[in-house]
Amino acid sequence: MDNKECRFHYSDLDDSLIVSCKEENENVKERFSLGSFIFNLTGRGKIVGIQILNASEVLPEYNINPNILNELKSINLIVAQKNECLIIALIFSFKNQEAKISIPLINLNPNTN
Repeated sequence: MDNKECRFHYSDLDDSLIVSCKEENENVKERFSLGSFIFNLTGRGKIVGIQILNASEVLPEYNINPNILNELKSINLIVAQKNECLIIALIFSFKNQEAKISIPLINLNPNTN
């Protein structure tokens, strides 16, 4: 399980929250989207960033008030694999509370029968 504190930026202009955990020596080689989430991956398949499109609409679906994004202190990205399920979680630490978004990606190794 990887757990890493990330850099983040919210843009009012396009209503997107960008979370980046990319190291200096890592390059984004691929991107894939799942609903309002865009995932950035290295050439080795490591998730190093997530962009949340329409954040002011998406965050309330996870009981996160987008009006308190200015109180956001840190975001941690957790990537864990259990059996054939990959779980991606963002842990938001605000001034007075924590919140979490969990995104399960299932069937990583589908049967080819």
